Amino acid sequence: MNLFRKQSQTEAYAAELSGLLIGQTVVVARGEGQWSFAVGSQFVMTTYGWRLIGSKSIIVTSDDDGHQYGLPSPVDSEKSANDALTGAKIVAVEVDTRTGDCTLRIGDVLTLQFLTMSMGYETWQLYRDGEFFGAVGNEGLR
Repeated sequence: MNLFRKQSQTEAYAAELSGLLIGQTVVVARGEGQWSFAVGSQFVMTTYGWRLIGSKSIIVTSDDDGHQYGLPSPVDSEKSANDALTGAKIVAVEVDTRTGDCTLRIGDVLTLQFLTMSMGYETWQLYRDGEFFGAVGNEGLR
């Protein structure tokens, strides 16, 4: 029964997140060892693993940053993500109750995913006005 309690907390948290984040813009910033995503003027999400998906394929991921892949210059994931996200607003928020992955649907075609990459650690955190607001890892809300 403990698992069901965690899932219902995660679902409630996801519903609360939707109400707070829908209509907000997102700006990406590379940090020391992690990434931050300013969501509107009140919220910041921090994470290690993320990917931005367009209408047909992945646009860029956190793991692409600094790799050249045969291109003229290394990938700048921060710039690529911000170029794609400029002016677009969040239209839906989803949290997978099994994994803790968070998906932001942005504008008409963009999807920003915060991926849980550990069974034991909180992979992404949310701060509101600089204060800790919540974190999600494997099996949902913690």
